[in-house]
Amino acid sequence: MNQTFFEANLSLLERKDPELAARLRQLSLDNVPIQATISKSKTVAAHYQTQDGARPVPLCSEYDPLREAARWAESITFQDPTNVIVMGCGLAYHLLALLKQSEPDIRFLFIIERDPRILKFAMTARDLRPILMREGVQWIVGAEPKDIPERIGEKRTDIILHNCKILNHDPSLRIFGDYYNDARKQILDALTHDEINLRTTFESQGRNQFNILMNLPAMVRGYSLPPLQGLLKGFPAVVSAAGPSLDKNVRLVQKLNDRAALIIVDTAQATFKQLAVEPDAVITGDPTPLNFSHFESIHTLGQSFLGFHPEANHQIARKFLRHPYLLPLLDGESALLNHVLNLQEDDVFCEREMNVGHIALNFALLLGCDPIILIGFDYAFPKRGGTTHAAQAAVSRRIDAMQADGTINIGGKEGKAPKESGKMMLVAGYDGEPVPTTPPFQQYILALEKAISECGATIIDATEGGAKFAGAVQMTLQEALNTRLNQSGVSKKWDEYRANKTSFAVQNALVRMNEFLDALKRAQQQNKQLDDQLRQWTGLLQQPQLDGALVQREWSSFDKRWIEMVEPELFNASLGNAVQYLYFRRQRQVRPADSSPKAYLHCMHNKYTGIIEEMTGLLDHFIHCFELSIQQLQQSAQGE
Repeated sequence: MNQTFFEANLSLLERKDPELAARLRQLSLDNVPIQATISKSKTVAAHYQTQDGARPVPLCSEYDPLREAARWAESITFQDPTNVIVMGCGLAYHLLALLKQSEPDIRFLFIIERDPRILKFAMTARDLRPILMREGVQWIVGAEPKDIPERIGEKRTDIILHNCKILNHDPSLRIFGDYYNDARKQILDALTHDEINLRTTFESQGRNQFNILMNLPAMVRGYSLPPLQGLLKGFPAVVSAAGPSLDKNVRLVQKLNDRAALIIVDTAQATFKQLAVEPDAVITGDPTPLNFSHFESIHTLGQSFLGFHPEANHQIARKFLRHPYLLPLLDGESALLNHVLNLQEDDVFCEREMNVGHIALNFALLLGCDPIILIGFDYAFPKRGGTTHAAQAAVSRRIDAMQADGTINIGGKEGKAPKESGKMMLVAGYDGEPVPTTPPFQQYILALEKAISECGATIIDATEGGAKFAGAVQMTLQEALNTRLNQSGVSKKWDEYRANKTSFAVQNALVRMNEFLDALKRAQQQNKQLDDQLRQWTGLLQQPQLDGALVQREWSSFDKRWIEMVEPELFNASLGNAVQYLYFRRQRQVRPADSSPKAYLHCMHNKYTGIIEEMTGLLDHFIHCFELSIQQLQQSAQGE
């Protein structure tokens, strides 16, 4: 093959991906299952010999690879600029044709190749400079399917914002069908997970950060996490969610007799109150106002710790602000809290997850419990009808039997029914029969299965219903209690923790909160300057024509001011995810009506008028929130 092609291609790849370039340089093409040929149109073609000894698979057309690639590229249409993921490199004829046909409509281009030898062969056979020189091209070569979403990395956000097309290179799928099908599944699962989180961020629009600020007084009054690490090593834990199967076996927890920690989610409180069973910890994390319904009828938490994620609905911590056993479940993900509470990377954290049941599991792992027995972890609905949760749960609703087309109707709870009712998907069930669940619940199942495979503890699924979790030991709760409970002494360990309370310094938190407040007030002034500039643009746009140099100066000035406002770490930490939806709107590409300078300025004026207006409201709101939180912290300091 052509060594000149290879060296030229490799030098370009080294600038973008030196690690991959080094791998390819060291890779030998001796005795590889690729045989070069010359096509009928006098271009390079090749065949790949699979391990099963079947007939070699052509990597491109044996007659006219260029025409074949052009037809493939012409069949792909784009309505708006879109991200593209191509499954298979082949000899890259299709990739070059795609860029030639649709380059302006492609944002990021991800090329996934199972066998690095195919890429090296392509680099020795073809001039790939149009691909290698283009910004936004990422090669993912020889990666395990499960690692591909992580390799795509932060660009997954852009995929959610601007959509993506996953395109197959058919010869590659004929060679490595299982690999590419698994890769597609891993990517789609990750994007579904991202979309759920992003939708939550958009819907919250500052709610989660508001909860953090309002929960801060409870955090500084509470216990710190480091002494909890490994506190209950050698003891099992029973972790209870509030799925409908909980009613089947929950009475058995009355027999724990101090031989296991009992950790329950907020939704399950009424169920345990009815049994007069007091858990060691009640875990809460949902930021929505509906979450407070789990606590409305709870007048005292007794000796239970209230383990609350910082973003949990603020009404809960406000109601129980004087409860002696507050336990903020810090996860290290809030830049605001990391600064205010002086948290370090090596501090002890309780990882945040997509649902409170998984947070409760992480809490048990933090305690060092092993085994961990799960009950009420359904993550699915009864196929033949019943309830969505344990009967006593505040949010428990009636659910009808699944219809023939997969539709399930769910009774209402403050407007939730229309969102939840509809077609379900079937997943493997605890009892061996498929059970219906929703896309978010499916993501919960996948996340839990990943945790089970990585946590190092034995996870026993004693739910006795709902979905099945790969990697968990499945047994009844009675069997688990009979075989996995040994010595007593859990309460003694909790008493030791209570007796050696450590908390955060209120005065230090106050100093840092005032730093954030000052940063927000500076941003408020900068945002006003941006608003004033937009008003000036309104006047400019009244002119029949605008000079291109003038428009470029105006936009450069505006963009510089914007970056100066949003770049400081304290600004972004102050607003957290509340500002993300404005950043996403800024990233969205908007095309001017035509190529004239006036059309461009008009496009930018329309785009940023709404963004700056919303930023004005956001800054006003959070300045008020910080002032309120500081006032509450000062009251806490005076009470010490």
